[in-house]
Amino acid sequence: MVQLLRISEETSLEGLERDFQLQRSDDLDFFTEWQQALPNLTKHDLDALKRITEFYKNISRRSVVSENMIKMAILSPLLDLAGFYSSQYAIADEESISISAIDGETIYRGRIDILVIQKSLWILVIESKSSSFSLHKALPQALAYMLASPNPSQTTFGLISNGSEYRFLKLNAVNDQPKYATSSLFSIFPPDDDLPTVLQILRRLAQIIAN
Repeated sequence: MVQLLRISEETSLEGLERDFQLQRSDDLDFFTEWQQALPNLTKHDLDALKRITEFYKNISRRSVVSENMIKMAILSPLLDLAGFYSSQYAIADEESISISAIDGETIYRGRIDILVIQKSLWILVIESKSSSFSLHKALPQALAYMLASPNPSQTTFGLISNGSEYRFLKLNAVNDQPKYATSSLFSIFPPDDDLPTVLQILRRLAQIIAN
């Protein structure tokens, strides 16, 4: 009997490794895009990022920041600044997906928070969480969505965020084996103040995709 699983916070790396033969890559050269040739930012960029940061700090002092607020007030401006709202990309919201495990006996279903598409290719999968949510638990969920790409041989990038923290992901098939790696964890709070780096990485990914 086919088992249906909802992609959620309960999705585990162990389950993805079992059902899709997913492996973490230990090759330091596998995911260099978040470290190399990052573009410079302008004063306009830095001023815009300062406004985003201050807004997040203000609302987070009052209450837990919801996923919808993070998508609207934080991630949407970042995608705009990174250039993903140009005509060469399509943005899908709450995209429904379904993916079958290798044995065909398990089907994962869920909805991707934000999906950036270029010419029918999945480029960037974004999973947003409330400010109280640990990104460690968001990782398997985002990878499950990335595994559902209709072009498994195409590199797919991911981003998980709870508003204050950000981590980038890369998924690629190596000899038909899906492998992934993650970036460092970035925080917008002092002493890190990493939001400019997050924007630089997003722009770098946009440059790589465009080329």
